[in-house]
Amino acid sequence: MIFHIPFMCSTLRSSILASIAFWLLTVAPSLADRPNIVLILADDMGWSDPGCYGSEIPTPALDTLARQGMLATRLYTASRCSPSRASIMTGCEPHKVDVGLLDDDSGHPGYRGRLNPDIPTLPELLKKAGYRTYLSGKWHLGKVQGAYPWDRGFDRSRGLLGGAADYYRPMPDRPFGENGKLLRPEDLPEDFYMTDDITKTALAYIDDAAKSRQPFFLYVAYTAPHTPLQAPRREIEKMLPFYNGKSPHAIASKRLEKQKLLGIVPPTAKLGMAGKFNPEGYEKTSAKRKDYIAECMAAYAAQIAIMDRGIGRILASLERHRLSDNTIVMFLSDNGATAEMPQNNKNKKTTLPTGPLGEVGCRDGYGPMWAAVSNTPYRQYKIETFDGGLSAPFIIRYPSKIRPGSRYHSPFLLQDIAPTCLAWAALPIPAHMDSKPLNTYWNNPPKLPPSKVWDFIPNTCPPRTIFWEHQRNRAALTSQFKLVAPNRGPWQVYDIRDRTEQKNLASRHQTLVEQLSAQYRKWAAENHAE
Repeated sequence: MIFHIPFMCSTLRSSILASIAFWLLTVAPSLADRPNIVLILADDMGWSDPGCYGSEIPTPALDTLARQGMLATRLYTASRCSPSRASIMTGCEPHKVDVGLLDDDSGHPGYRGRLNPDIPTLPELLKKAGYRTYLSGKWHLGKVQGAYPWDRGFDRSRGLLGGAADYYRPMPDRPFGENGKLLRPEDLPEDFYMTDDITKTALAYIDDAAKSRQPFFLYVAYTAPHTPLQAPRREIEKMLPFYNGKSPHAIASKRLEKQKLLGIVPPTAKLGMAGKFNPEGYEKTSAKRKDYIAECMAAYAAQIAIMDRGIGRILASLERHRLSDNTIVMFLSDNGATAEMPQNNKNKKTTLPTGPLGEVGCRDGYGPMWAAVSNTPYRQYKIETFDGGLSAPFIIRYPSKIRPGSRYHSPFLLQDIAPTCLAWAALPIPAHMDSKPLNTYWNNPPKLPPSKVWDFIPNTCPPRTIFWEHQRNRAALTSQFKLVAPNRGPWQVYDIRDRTEQKNLASRHQTLVEQLSAQYRKWAAENHAE
């Protein structure tokens, strides 16, 4: 049974946590009955990048996790790192918790760059309910006193406190902290590599949790495969055969065909970014330039392969400690892949000299053509509110509740994750959370023929209209239509079955545009969105 805790804007999070403590003394089930929760987050990983979503990149751990659990095809994120993380941590729309952009304070409500101190986080709620709480990896939800992970509910934490950083030498360009302490560059080992450090820390936390009789929440927030493109040379060379002599358009086409065979896109699906690949221009490119283009994608793929190897070690550790059967494991990305090219930003502040691809000081990104491949078959990129920017892979395994090999094709949001975790833990759901738990929908999702996977299927998700805003880009989603307004421009209208957003129907649906425009303005005013 789910209990909702009332919430008002003036209520401090301490009173909400006190309400949970009272509930625990009266009707709560025993700690032994509650599942452990492991939430693994990738950074800027495109929808099609895992092997089980059509990729050529070897991801055996993620592919196994999908076979053992449920693969979802319609997770909608925010379109950038910090807002997505805010929704995961609070169960709220990001502007509502003051993280509408990144972790810099604009001075305006909705964009304060740190989690609203009056709204409790998922780890705070779980900790109050007797969970041990751990964070290994990237935070990016505030870099001032009172906003660090150890201030917001984590018993133990280690990782990057800000945004993107050098994988080998993150400091002093970005703050890095552990258990309430800001570290110095000399505190990290000589052989430091971000992805491996995140995995190693997560494994240590599992060992620690296994010694306790308490359930635990482990948030593993990888920085991979976010720019810069940094991986050991031997790892890049393993990936080069996938891309040498192959155009981005050819790779995207192969991914799309595999997606059709997997049944995660309709048989009639086409590339939403076909115009971005410029195959004729690629063929005219010099051999040296083609080699560099291939190496960029190989480095990106290597970052994912290293992360997947770490995930495999995490899953093996859960098995070794006999924790797998009562542990919810989730994997997802924070948004779509990025077309940004940091190497072209001459004003980037860094203490490191520019280094070669893959090495210390490298600033390279893989650019719009490869980002379009990562987001196959969807349109556009991170920061934008087309489906390419808002779509991410999502895999969940919970042996006692979720059918192995199942698929979930209905729309859901990052802010649905927190209430769903609380529901599975039989804990009360604070009323300030914007969503409903999805555990009943995920327990036995319907099997659909591939031709229907982009349809809206009634009674498979909560009925609602969803709004987005990020950096002047707006969007709305109903059960029938997706509306997009890039850079505060006119609203474009797409049928929900047109997920690659190719046919703008705005001229046929002016009444809908007017109605949703009014609803958007109301939503924006309530949530301090622009």
